[in-house]
Amino acid sequence: MRKTSALLGLLAAAALTLPAAPAFGAAPAKAAFLAPDTDCTSSLGAVTVPGKLVVPNGATCTLIGTVVLGGVEVRIDSTLNASGVSVAAGVLASQHRLVSITANSTVQGSIKAVKGGGVTVTDSSAFGGLEITENTARPGLTRAVSDNGGILVAKNQGGATVHSSRANANLMVEENYGGTTSVHSNVAGDNLSVNKNLGGTDIVNNSSNDNINCSDNVPAPTGSGNVGGADGAGSKTGQCAAL
Repeated sequence: MRKTSALLGLLAAAALTLPAAPAFGAAPAKAAFLAPDTDCTSSLGAVTVPGKLVVPNGATCTLIGTVVLGGVEVRIDSTLNASGVSVAAGVLASQHRLVSITANSTVQGSIKAVKGGGVTVTDSSAFGGLEITENTARPGLTRAVSDNGGILVAKNQGGATVHSSRANANLMVEENYGGTTSVHSNVAGDNLSVNKNLGGTDIVNNSSNDNINCSDNVPAPTGSGNVGGADGAGSKTGQCAAL
């Protein structure tokens, strides 16, 4: 009997030291830090959005000095005007009406605007790169910077403007149509490619660390002052050989 009593005592003491089991279906603690999406249908100033910001279908959102701790999603037929903003993730727009990112805005992810209307990126940066493709209005990039990725401007109606911008990787301006494509004073960390643009292409004072490749632009591009192989290797080829 003494042995049995001692064993029961040990078991009881051990039970007191065990952690309680979590309640069934309890959410992990980190879920408490996940903020809900914030819809923007008017204007926000110098405030902090704790999670993802969404511009709903057909809405217009104006951000001035706003800090977004998540990403930004611009939905169908909607407009985003962002000035001096900071976005911790990326900006994604699809079938949008207009995306305008200006005034030293910084995006830690990428800026991707596809199959929508107008796109303007001025005096702003996207650490993860820029992809501006298949839009129905002429896009404009002026002093846009991709710190850790490339820049792709392709298949946009109305041509394209890419001026004084810098890509840490490849900079590609391709298959734009229906207007003049203007590629001026840009810097590519890798290659600069200007191919298959229709409606007139002007290529002036660009620099790439590797090659400048141009082909199948109709009519043949005009321009001058372009430098391929700025880091000591690389060349100008195709339609850009003499530009």
